[in-house]
Amino acid sequence: MFFGTNLQFLRRRSGTTQEALAQQLGVSRQTISKWESGEVMPELGKLMELSNLFSCKLDSLLREDLTVQSHPVRIVRVMPFRMARYVLISANPVTDVEILLENWARGSGLAEHSGPRLTRISWGFPYVSQEQKKRFGLKGHAAAYILPEDFTPRKPGPEILTQEVCCYAMLTMPEPQGRDSYRISQAIQTILDYLRQSGIPKAARDGFLPCFEYRYEKEGIPRVDIFLQCQDTAAAEVYSF
Repeated sequence: MFFGTNLQFLRRRSGTTQEALAQQLGVSRQTISKWESGEVMPELGKLMELSNLFSCKLDSLLREDLTVQSHPVRIVRVMPFRMARYVLISANPVTDVEILLENWARGSGLAEHSGPRLTRISWGFPYVSQEQKKRFGLKGHAAAYILPEDFTPRKPGPEILTQEVCCYAMLTMPEPQGRDSYRISQAIQTILDYLRQSGIPKAARDGFLPCFEYRYEKEGIPRVDIFLQCQDTAAAEVYSF
């Protein structure tokens, strides 16, 4: 069920604060917050009011991920970038690899050099054996900081490499509840459907990331760009980190 995420998305898209929405519905701001977090579901009457208020079908409000559907897929040509990459297999690889990168950023001088704008991308690492998964509960994940061209690290650590120009299908969506693997999978399926309908083949060029995620905040809303490698097209937009 996507109600909480959808409500927050529709409210923010309309420029309505929690306080203003609460006044319209005759409830408290805390109630709106609980609805958006998924802690509490509103009664049917309030659901109908929300459906009418945001011109949204009730079934869509409850069952469909409106944040994915409302953002079109774009074909972009990602310009060359240099990155510092860690790949990790552990029981909690997403958290563990972020800690490694953050510690390295401080020790290497990257945090000092880049200030608040540390650009990080991440992607799943599928090369984990069945024994590692089933016997030890291990998973794989990779993450990297995008490095400024003039930056030289003070200490070693992650693998430093450069990716040249590559074409991707990209979808941007708000992610107010934090990383959600199911929603990411659904977004990737949306991209695949778009590529199939548009007649644009996927691609798997050696030495290039097949897919990755880029999280950031814009206009006070957490967002994620999801990239899936595809064949280059003349209409691709230029994209730079």
